Amino acid sequence: MSYVFEGVNYKRLRARAVPWLTTMNCFHPSKGKPEGELTAEQEQAFQATDTLFRGAVLSVLGDKIVDPFMTIMVGKDMWDAFEAKFGVTDAGSELYIMEQYHD
Repeated sequence: MSYVFEGVNYKRLRARAVPWLTTMNCFHPSKGKPEGELTAEQEQAFQATDTLFRGAVLSVLGDKIVDPFMTIMVGKDMWDAFEAKFGVTDAGSELYIMEQYHD
């Protein structure tokens, strides 16, 4: 994916990123580690996929916003922080646009 996210139009990024990450078979770490006991092979496979997921997400972030996310070492935590920071911003923008439309 050759797209750089600079902190605006989060829904557009999400609409592009989720199918891309799913196709790469690395989106599932965003939901967290599977519950239950994992074998050593399963643990290793999950860690490799989690690393791929984190690298893919970091690769689309612009220089101005990447730093806080670089230190997050768990894919789910990174995705949750990303959603919390930018998903809320878009929701506020959409509400403002809808209010302007109704006025």
